[in-house]
Amino acid sequence: MSVLKHWLLILIFALAQTAIVSDLCCQQVPQVSHYMFNPQFSNPASAGLTNSIVSSVIHRQQWYGMEGAPQTTLFSFDAPLRFIQSGIGLNVVNDKLGQFNNTSIQISYNYQFPAFNGTIIVGIQGGINSKGLQVSDVKAPETSEDPTIKGKEDASHFLFDVSPGVYYQVLDQYEIGISLGQVNQPAAHSELGIKDKRCLNLFGNYHFTMEQFPSIDFVPSTLIKSDFATTQMDISLLGVYQKLYWGGISYRFGDAVTLLGGLFIRQIQVGLAYDLATNQMIKASKIGGSFEIFARYNFNLSVDRLPQSYKNSRYL
Repeated sequence: MSVLKHWLLILIFALAQTAIVSDLCCQQVPQVSHYMFNPQFSNPASAGLTNSIVSSVIHRQQWYGMEGAPQTTLFSFDAPLRFIQSGIGLNVVNDKLGQFNNTSIQISYNYQFPAFNGTIIVGIQGGINSKGLQVSDVKAPETSEDPTIKGKEDASHFLFDVSPGVYYQVLDQYEIGISLGQVNQPAAHSELGIKDKRCLNLFGNYHFTMEQFPSIDFVPSTLIKSDFATTQMDISLLGVYQKLYWGGISYRFGDAVTLLGGLFIRQIQVGLAYDLATNQMIKASKIGGSFEIFARYNFNLSVDRLPQSYKNSRYL
């Protein structure tokens, strides 16, 4: 318990100064506020760690009301393969930003083995990204001679990328993960300057209860992303009341304060997040920020066992 606390504090404060002065990181990677419920999106080693088949959907409307603002839809699926100590996962993402329309399909696999009173997981993810650019929608001045868009037509290209990851889990206590996205830095349409950069992802969470609030499970978590030029950091604290309702707050350094909340209905979990921008984007959005909806369904694989409950925010 104390080891994780020390690890999280060191990790947070070591990177805090960099994160505070960096507004954006890994701009080609979609931003989601419900990251704590779907670490598979950033780390393939976290797929299939429950005794359930899990499917989830996230839809995000960033900077609502601003023309050309990012819109992201993410579908995820993961399942355990207990007979070979492994897990598999699938991510399908559509991300729109201005004239860019990107769709990716990623498949992940990992191998799990017990170690140090927990489980160490090593995973890899690979898939195809469809990069689309609608140059015809760019409204340049009539006198513009910009060679980047002059005479160009709408373009699209398929890229293949690979992302490895490592994860460590002690059930109902804590999780730590590190991954390197787009490790091969795929590039397309060099004349238009489209290239994916490597992105380092660090994720961690911790689970505890307090004597003063025995009915609430607390889950602090953090996600740090860096493309080795800029760094972005999210820190969150969620509370789950009697495994029926959940809510909390998150802070993205230099970007937004997020309020999250939702409930559990048997094997279904739903949630809503509202990001209040803390930078200049608060003026560009009709609601002062962004909103995001989340839904997940667990297909329990335990047929002959009594129902089990967990403190982990991913499968409460």
